[in-house]
Amino acid sequence: MIELDFLRLLLAFICGYLLTLSGSLCQLVSNNSIASPSTLGMDGFAVIFVILAYFFPLFDVESMSFEHTSFLLFLGFFILLSSIFLKRKGFEANIWKEFNIQKVVLIGLAFNLLVGAVFSIIQFLFMALNIRFPSGLWFGSIKYGTVEYLAPVLVIYFFIQLFLFFEIKGLEVLNLGKQMALSVGIKVDQVQKKSLMMALLCTGTVISYFGVFSFLGLIFPHILRSLPYFKKNMRKELYIGPYLTGFVFCLFDQFCYQFTLYGAELPVGMVSSVIGAVFLIFLLFKINISKL
Repeated sequence: MIELDFLRLLLAFICGYLLTLSGSLCQLVSNNSIASPSTLGMDGFAVIFVILAYFFPLFDVESMSFEHTSFLLFLGFFILLSSIFLKRKGFEANIWKEFNIQKVVLIGLAFNLLVGAVFSIIQFLFMALNIRFPSGLWFGSIKYGTVEYLAPVLVIYFFIQLFLFFEIKGLEVLNLGKQMALSVGIKVDQVQKKSLMMALLCTGTVISYFGVFSFLGLIFPHILRSLPYFKKNMRKELYIGPYLTGFVFCLFDQFCYQFTLYGAELPVGMVSSVIGAVFLIFLLFKINISKL
């Protein structure tokens, strides 16, 4: 008999929504079909705060959960980073004076690989010292979700809606090409920066509460664009697409929840990592063949 947990369904839906929107924004502003939170270093950035929350708990565990601590740490640094990243006048970090999206792609990929290596070393040291470490966070799962997660996750959801409302026109013109956007007065650098920050916010929120879902931000936008309804229509992809893939992710999570392996639930993040890695290899071959 199939049992439905409606809270889990809702959290899985929002999780799928945020992951898809994050991936679509990354690919749109970078004009790179393999760009995603995983390949741009966003996963690694968010994981850092999960590790910090474990080592340096800021709140009494009885009044504040580990996931809330991780999210607040991430949110604090996100706000600080935004104040530098999006600043238009006055002092600005040298690295962002001449914004280059290709540099961001390369730096992000290298950073993500570095964090993965560091995470593995820390996990090994904890195992050697016989200390429990939340290695399960590396493979995301909705099963740990509680009703307390709803408030912050919904706040982020509505914040993202405001971003889309104010920036959709700029994103729509940018989708036609950078030169086209510049010719009509769109501040391309600012649109790119804001979009990447929103993608980071989506990714950090998901990872803080549910762990890492590698490559879903890469897969879902490509699935959407393979459908005639979304193909070459960026507005539909950003406004409607995440809802569809949110529903798909619900079904995906329910499959892992209902069909256990020897009584143990397979983390949906682990399953998605395997599928996503295979999909990435296929995509790279496809891109290479198309250039021959």
